Amino acid sequence: MDRAPPWLGALRDERLPAVVVDLDAFDRNVRAVAEAVRAAGPLPVRVATKSVRVPELLRRIAAADPVYRGWMTYSAHETRALWEDGFDDFLLAYPAVGRDEIAALRAVHDGGGRVAAVVDGVDGLRALASGMEGVARPFRAVLDVDLSLRPLGGAVHAGVRRSPLRSLDDVRSLYAAATSLRAVTVCGFMGYDAQLAGLQDASPYHPVMNVAARAVRALSRRSVPTRRRAVAELLRGLGCPLEIANGGGSGSIDHAPREPWLTEVTAGSAFLAPHLFDYFRNVRFEAASWIALRAARASDAGFVTCAGGGYPASGAAGPDKLLLPVWPRGARLVDAEGGGEVQTPVMLAPGTSVAIGDPVLFRHAKAGEAAERFASYLLVASDRLVGSAPTYRGRGWCFG
Repeated sequence: MDRAPPWLGALRDERLPAVVVDLDAFDRNVRAVAEAVRAAGPLPVRVATKSVRVPELLRRIAAADPVYRGWMTYSAHETRALWEDGFDDFLLAYPAVGRDEIAALRAVHDGGGRVAAVVDGVDGLRALASGMEGVARPFRAVLDVDLSLRPLGGAVHAGVRRSPLRSLDDVRSLYAAATSLRAVTVCGFMGYDAQLAGLQDASPYHPVMNVAARAVRALSRRSVPTRRRAVAELLRGLGCPLEIANGGGSGSIDHAPREPWLTEVTAGSAFLAPHLFDYFRNVRFEAASWIALRAARASDAGFVTCAGGGYPASGAAGPDKLLLPVWPRGARLVDAEGGGEVQTPVMLAPGTSVAIGDPVLFRHAKAGEAAERFASYLLVASDRLVGSAPTYRGRGWCFG
């Protein structure tokens, strides 16, 4: 951030800590994703709700462009809450195996909602079928296929540890198991390319690892499309309607839509653009959200201590998962303390100062996780505060 935003002073009178969303930047990111997909595809974009978690902003995305169709949810209870709030067309991207979770999905399904959920094993498939017994029409299941890079016979695993469906035989076997069930029908697959969509290859925090990350991404750029095509062709050959063939994410939105065997791609983090998405060489989004903390004390010259700030991102612990100070320019966290739950010290750059009571701006490492800590987001547009929007938490929703 090269200069103080015009709305910064207005935050002094607001309740802090707070998340601030620049709607102009947000809208530009929404347009950028739509344009990237059209240039590469085009395919519909299913929005990953976990990266936003603010219903008003989700509706804003959907209204911006017809390319946005449907929602990728992270919780069965979230799916039901959004459906009851007027949303529809869901793909639950994480297995639902608890009775309460499956009951939430059934409520949407029985109520006429369009919903599908991933499965990746016989146990999960049977749990889903048991919970759906007696439905008027079969509940749709999507096979979650692992696309991790596993060279040396699986001795090395580059990707995320999600699904055990790794081979075509695995997919064929689970599909066959589903055909004997009346309450569930397989309508496609999801192939998330985590080592492309979520692996940074230009990180200032891990310069040595960037070389390895680039090698993994280069190999995956070749292997992932081939494997997704093979799964699509297999399922079609087995009689699957392939209503859903989902792939991609914000970090691969520039090339995943080029795969004609996919029926849709997913994006989420791109819209708010947390600072981890500064560290990709192939995509670039505009920072659209900040966390504002109030300077509450000053222990020494050149330092201020802010109230709040303990908002690390999920994932492997490291400095890249902490809040990134962006204003005043040149400010940085104190290495020995990092971000604290009730206070966060910040070292100021020479020649800069912050008055007690003034806001200090940070960026979160991940897009949606801050919503779990705040009841609403402050909204700015045309360089001024224009309102606020409740998060899931502000709506009284808690999905674990």
